[in-house]
This record gives sequence, C-alpha cells and structure tokens, in this order.
Amino acid sequence: MWTFKKILSHKKVKKGDKDCRGAGTNCLVVWSTGEQTWEPPCDRSGKLGLWIDDPVTVAVYARDNGLLDEPGWKLPGLKKIAKTQKKLIRMANKAKLHSFRSKPICMHGFQVPRNHAEALELDRVNGNTTWTDAETTELGQIDEHKSFIDKGVGYNPGSDYKRILVHMAHAVNLKHDGGHKARLVAGGHPTETPVNSVHSSVVSLRGVRLLAFVGELNNLKIWSTDVGNAYLETYTNEKV
Repeated sequence: MWTFKKILSHKKVKKGDKDCRGAGTNCLVVWSTGEQTWEPPCDRSGKLGLWIDDPVTVAVYARDNGLLDEPGWKLPGLKKIAKTQKKLIRMANKAKLHSFRSKPICMHGFQVPRNHAEALELDRVNGNTTWTDAETTELGQIDEHKSFIDKGVGYNPGSDYKRILVHMAHAVNLKHDGGHKARLVAGGHPTETPVNSVHSSVVSLRGVRLLAFVGELNNLKIWSTDVGNAYLETYTNEKV
C-alpha cells in the first residue's frame, strides 16, 4: 500500500480519454515511491479516489488553487475542512501523527512494540514470549528494589498526591543475541521540574579511553561491570 505525498496539478478529462479514471477531473499525484500518476479526487461511486484516502491533502490543494466551487471539486465536507487555516493544519498534523504512530517500528531486524498490548500481540504472532519475559523481568527488578509501596486496590491517597501514569518502553539491544528490553517509564511532565538532579549522566567513549589509558600507565587492573537495573533515587519526597 503506497501513500501519496502531494498533488502537483489537475486537469479535466472526458469519458473515453486514456487518463479518465471514473471522474471528470484528474489530479497529478506524487506517490511515496516518487512515481507520478493521474488520479481522480473521487469517482462517480463516491467510494474510491484521493478524497477517500486523504481528504486533508485534497482540501489543501483545492483551497490553494481556488477550486472549492468548481465542477468536479464539490465533494461532501470539502469546504468544511478547508474553512479555517488553523483547523486544516491541525487535521493535517493529526493525520501525520496517526501515520507515524501506526507504522511498524523496527530495531536491528526485530519489530518493537509501542505498548504492552502490542507486545502481547507480537508474542502471539511470533509464537514466543520474548516481550512478555522482558516485561516480567523489569517488573521483578522493580519489586526487588521496592520502588513502589502497594496500598492495595481501591486505596484513596488523598488530594495531596499527584497522579502519574506509567507505561512500558521497549527496545532491542545491539548485542549479538538481540536481547529484548522493557522499561517501566513514568511520565515526568505532570510534576514540577526538580531543582536538584535533573540530569542522568552517561559515560562517553572518550572517558572510557582515558580511564583505560590511566590504568595502563599506572599498571592498574581495569575492571568493568554491567548494572542490569538501578533506581538511584527511588525514594522521593514528592507525594506521587
């Protein structure tokens, strides 16, 4: 399934013309593959055409070229969509965001789920429990660190506490085994920005080289370790 990027031009066609596609008007369309073809805004049945696939793009082109009242462009809802600039831009951004959110995400040859429900679906399709195991491991480590205090179902913390939603973030590491990772991520945007410790540092390749150089220069043994999971500030003063 290919999607079109934009409409370049338009022309009127008659029945019997080689470019006639079931309508009196055709649009020159640039597809995502780079190919250009003539397509109708909407055929006589009202079930096929560019208007059905992407009404926002058709409305933008019709408005910019003064075609809203022209024969062949009097499509149901066309004027309503093209009525205001802000609404048109908002709908276009919404359409792009929907396309971005719905397309598959792949890392190192593996499809990565966007959420817990998609992780379960991918496990079902692949016939394994890879993503489920990754989520179980993450939740087990959180329990081991005692990151949360379980007050039980139905507990009301009161108005002093702020509600913060969490979700699962998934990824595939670059190692040879293609390990699947899951992390429980909290939405920090609902809270106020803390005054202290708002940055989590990451070691750089230059830092590793400097440490190795200093160790070699002073005849020191160099040790390395891998921290599977850590919550360095799991106990908070904020009531969340």
